[in-house]
Amino acid sequence: MSESNTQYRNSLFCSYFSEPHRLLSLCNAILGTNYDDPSELEITTLEGIFFDDRKNDISCKIRDNFLVLIEHQSSVNPNMPFRCLSYAAELLNKLVKNKRSIYRNKLIRFPSPKFYVLYDGNDAEPLEKVMRLSDSFDDVKPSLELEVIEFNINYELNSPLLKKCSYLNGYSTLVGKVKQGIAMGLSRRAAIIRAVKFCIEKGVMPGYLENHSEEVFSMIALEWDINEAQQAWREDGFDEGMAKGMAQGMAQGMAQGKVEVAVNLIRLGMSYEQIQAVTNLPIEKIKELAAQCK
Repeated sequence: MSESNTQYRNSLFCSYFSEPHRLLSLCNAILGTNYDDPSELEITTLEGIFFDDRKNDISCKIRDNFLVLIEHQSSVNPNMPFRCLSYAAELLNKLVKNKRSIYRNKLIRFPSPKFYVLYDGNDAEPLEKVMRLSDSFDDVKPSLELEVIEFNINYELNSPLLKKCSYLNGYSTLVGKVKQGIAMGLSRRAAIIRAVKFCIEKGVMPGYLENHSEEVFSMIALEWDINEAQQAWREDGFDEGMAKGMAQGMAQGMAQGKVEVAVNLIRLGMSYEQIQAVTNLPIEKIKELAAQCK
């Protein structure tokens, strides 16, 4: 992969739905609303510190009615309620312009927060399920609760949500066609080219694919690389690190597993930033490993 791919750190999903009119359509489908003016939507996605990364995938405020947080996942993550809790706390705090007002006797009003996960991974998941923060607590009736609704948007399942939002259906179609091509034995590159060509010919994701086909190819390729690297880390590096940890100490073993994964990714030509995103190793350490690989 070329160094130029470092500019495609945000996934295709985030890129596509960062446009207000698409995001509003998605929110309408999820919420069961009928807002029709994109100017009523304010994107509130939290920005990270390093490499212009995002803390969360997409969040937005619709009028003063809803604060919607949408996460895209290609792997099952039961900890999404806890993650959304931290995002929501930061987003709600940003809505309080005068911080002193939290100490006054007037109730602060907030838009109603709603949390959703759109899942398109390979594990078998129901079309819709609810994840609760309370599942993490031993207390039967904890004082704190947060619910996240997960929708399975895999193309072949024909989810009702896809019928409500043509943009989400288009996104799911593209990803589904890539998966289909890989399942047919095509290389990842050939599968992506085939999927993009199919979607353009069928009018799927109109305008976006024609104008951003190169970026789309890079984003999908990068996402697949990172997913495969993370899977390799879990299956190889992590397991090996755990085994070594029995003899060398847990922390040292896991660190060695990360180093071995980083070396493999360096040999694949991934950028330093991409390798850091997968392994969490410092950039300086990755550069040191790259120098050793020459």
